[in-house]
Amino acid sequence: MSATTENRTAAPRRAARSPRRRRLTRVGILFAAPFMLLLLFLWGVPVVSGFWVSLTDTNMAEGTGGFVGFDNYASLASDPDFRSALGNTALFVVLNVPVLVAVGLLLAMLLNQPLGGRGAIRAAFISPYLLTGAAVAIIWQTALNPLGGNLNQILSTVGLPEQAWLSTPGEAMGAVVLITLWWRVGFPLLVLLAALQDIPAQLYEAAKIDGANVFQRFRHVTLPAIAPVLMLVVLLRLIDSFKVFEQVYLVTEGGPAGSTRVVLQMLYESGFRDFQTGYASAIGWTLAVIILIVTVVQLALTRRRES
Repeated sequence: MSATTENRTAAPRRAARSPRRRRLTRVGILFAAPFMLLLLFLWGVPVVSGFWVSLTDTNMAEGTGGFVGFDNYASLASDPDFRSALGNTALFVVLNVPVLVAVGLLLAMLLNQPLGGRGAIRAAFISPYLLTGAAVAIIWQTALNPLGGNLNQILSTVGLPEQAWLSTPGEAMGAVVLITLWWRVGFPLLVLLAALQDIPAQLYEAAKIDGANVFQRFRHVTLPAIAPVLMLVVLLRLIDSFKVFEQVYLVTEGGPAGSTRVVLQMLYESGFRDFQTGYASAIGWTLAVIILIVTVVQLALTRRRES
């Protein structure tokens, strides 16, 4: 049969399928419509309302407020408190994301080996991820207490000087990163472990036959195989790190001397302590735009690397 005859035969089939496809599309839209309307009501309306509030000087306590345009955003640009909080947030992101992803990958590679008691080890690292922020704060306030805290007891036992973990500016941010690592490492561990288990064993066997050592197998087999998942984990941890709040507010309250005060804490204090709802909404929208920009840049770099 010639190509022309095949095309003539396929054309009626496509024409016959197109009404059915349109009907299935309409049915799919009909089934999805209730969810989309609910999503629009529960997500879209608050987002638009929040942006409108950011253009006002609304004060919840006084019940006053009027349209001020972009004055709140202009005030943020010259607000030293906001610049400090944004700097602390950026510092946390820079410290937290590489440590969290690297430790998660190392643990995933360890648990991917034929070790005894892997289930118990996996549960030990994943279970903290299920705790609430309040529970994490109580645990680590006890562990980091300068007077008889668990970590200082360990340091004293091995002959090292005790540390004022939460009252020294340089150490407080490190303590927050440590808390977040203990609390959140379960997510990258689970995702990366699943990615590692999907790598065919034949690839490692072929690499061994070619004489590749452990590091060469990791570089040329493991990393390329899990690269998409690894980039996804980095992106999700970036977004989550920019939204850091609970462990900071409950453990350090932004101290000492504001060295751990982050953007979401400033938003919370502006909106629920000072009742400056318009200003707090502007802080939230500014942080959302920053996260959006970082996400777009990360996705662009990932696609360029893949291409």
